Amino acid sequence: MYIGWDWATETHDVTVMDNTGARVARWEFTHTEEGIARTLAKLARHGSPADLPVAIETTRGLVVDRLLQAGHPVVPVHPNAFHAMRPRWGASKAKTDAGDSLKLADYLRTDGHFLPRLEPTEQATMELQALTRQRADHVA
Repeated sequence: MYIGWDWATETHDVTVMDNTGARVARWEFTHTEEGIARTLAKLARHGSPADLPVAIETTRGLVVDRLLQAGHPVVPVHPNAFHAMRPRWGASKAKTDAGDSLKLADYLRTDGHFLPRLEPTEQATMELQALTRQRADHVA
């Protein structure tokens, strides 16, 4: 199985794809703790997190941290690289969240072995990030 996660600041779209390229599931949810938790639970119904790699167009943030903590291999896809791949799925330049999550899953399925995977952030780094955010809040 392969997961495509179209990330945004307010809503996300997720597609689960099997080895043949068929869409097994797809859903959209809001960027809330409840939405992320429900999505991680839905993904777990499709197998062990270690066997469910996720392609996403970002390298950091809450979603990436939660995916890594859950045990998912996270494959960041640079937006420019993803844009360059669009012609493989047809000539249409229309962009939709559902279409992008499907394309991310398919890109991971066909080319994932060429793409780097993220490693979970070490606890000391996460603590330093929290302190830095707290300092920035105090300064502001």
